[in-house]
Amino acid sequence: MTVKVEGLNKTIRALRQSGADMQDMKDLMHEIGTLIVNAAQPPVKSGALAGSIRAGRGATKAVVRAGGVKAKYAGVQNYGWPARNIPGTRFLNEAAEAQKGNAISTLDQGIGEILRRNDLQ
Repeated sequence: MTVKVEGLNKTIRALRQSGADMQDMKDLMHEIGTLIVNAAQPPVKSGALAGSIRAGRGATKAVVRAGGVKAKYAGVQNYGWPARNIPGTRFLNEAAEAQKGNAISTLDQGIGEILRRNDLQ
């Protein structure tokens, strides 16, 4: 799922040019990703899939990842596998959709705080 925020790239560029610490943006994006991680309800048998869901730390986007060595089937669980007649549960998509409002308000408040801290507002 992708949510495009108009003007975000321009804001990030202005922050970089002003010498602002981009770690603040990484922390903000991680916080937004964590909202989705906490809302995700994956199918549970062993708990390996649930334990593999994590938020990334990108400066320009919030990323949520699932799967890895112990849960290679994460993509199949979320999106399905039509050739094998396995329906997807869309658990990450549903979590992202459910948290969209919280994510947008967190982004708005977080960017406002970063701009104030760097005297850019």
